Amino acid sequence: MTAPRIAPMTMNDYPAALALWQGTPGIGLSAADGPECMRDYLLRNPGLSQCAWSGEVLTGTVLAGHDGRRGYLHHLCVHEGYRRRSIGRMLIDSALGALAEAGLDKAHAFLFTDNEDGRKFWERIGWNWRTDIGVVSRMTAGGGR
Repeated sequence: MTAPRIAPMTMNDYPAALALWQGTPGIGLSAADGPECMRDYLLRNPGLSQCAWSGEVLTGTVLAGHDGRRGYLHHLCVHEGYRRRSIGRMLIDSALGALAEAGLDKAHAFLFTDNEDGRKFWERIGWNWRTDIGVVSRMTAGGGR
């Protein structure tokens, strides 16, 4: 078995990434995952989001971005048929390396609280589940993304 090729995500990867996300339980999609929003996200965060390729098959993704202070990971996703091969860990390591190069020393990852498989994965690779903070959300007046 050949190790996957990890490379920064581009808009050329978007159709395959969207198909992977749509077919994976635990990945929540919204208008912010549409093509225009994704193009803007990748342009604001060049080289941070990552894709894993096994030949011509997109086997995993992670979106990575930052606010200048902290890094944020979204949509870590590994194709079900390729799990338990360290692809998720490789994607995270690549994204964290890119965030470190951008001058960030800490990152947070977002996942749904009922995503037990996701939570177990993150804990298994050394991330800490935070119980001291929560997230609140609201649409802006523009109601866009």
